[in-house]
Amino acid sequence: MKAKNKNLDLMTTSNLVDLVLQEEQKTINSLKKEKINIAKAINTIIKKLQNGGRVIYIGAGTSGRLGILDAVECKPTFSTDLFLGLMAGGKDAVFKAKEGAEDNSKQSIKDLKKLKINKTDVIVGISASGETPYTVSAVKYAKKIKATTVSITSNPKSTLSKITSHKISPQISEEIISGSSRLRSGTAQKIILNMLSSISMIKGGKVYKNLMIDVQPTNEKLIKRAIRIISIICKVSLNKASLLFNKAKKDTKAAIVMHFKDCDFETAKKLLLKANLRQLIG
Repeated sequence: MKAKNKNLDLMTTSNLVDLVLQEEQKTINSLKKEKINIAKAINTIIKKLQNGGRVIYIGAGTSGRLGILDAVECKPTFSTDLFLGLMAGGKDAVFKAKEGAEDNSKQSIKDLKKLKINKTDVIVGISASGETPYTVSAVKYAKKIKATTVSITSNPKSTLSKITSHKISPQISEEIISGSSRLRSGTAQKIILNMLSSISMIKGGKVYKNLMIDVQPTNEKLIKRAIRIISIICKVSLNKASLLFNKAKKDTKAAIVMHFKDCDFETAKKLLLKANLRQLIG
């Protein structure tokens, strides 16, 4: 099936599904070519987080929303506030498009100043075109105060790509619907953001094997998940895991240490200040 089919409205639903899947496979192939750049950016993020820095995603439209989505999910998944998201137009723009907000180059600087960013932080500018004024301005300001900058674009020759410390630019030659960057470019952005946050958290001791040991048990689903994780790692029944969970004041990681080290909650917390779970239990 030809990728450059300009008669989408004449195609069957089944053929359109095939076309979208075919085109998104190209997106994955483009991302594979950027794996070295992605890994370098992640290693820098890991170092910055270890030194007290934060990761701040900034963008407009779909790019901004994807950044916010990734940042918000880091809290329940990894118990961290170190990933933040800013978008042109503010909170209202998350749910309703705010035309013209992306052209406000002064507002992004104000938004970053409110967060009191400094040289320990990492500013990730997200823009399919790499030319969005709101995002470009933010990155330029971040560079002035010596913060680390990362760009996620679909255009390696864009302004954003040229000015950042780390450039991640999978080449998306064209969208399935011409000009709709929420499609292939959006897919690429989401996958990159998944990697930036998840891999840096894995390397930061927030994951043991493939289990989210720092999960925040803020609802019934997450409480059950935390107990299941304790059960799997400690190789105990769910009832025993539940008892450990409650003795550890609903701290999943502490509960696991309490079991392996046969210690109380306070001792477990002290041990976790000195080493990660892998170092403590093997």
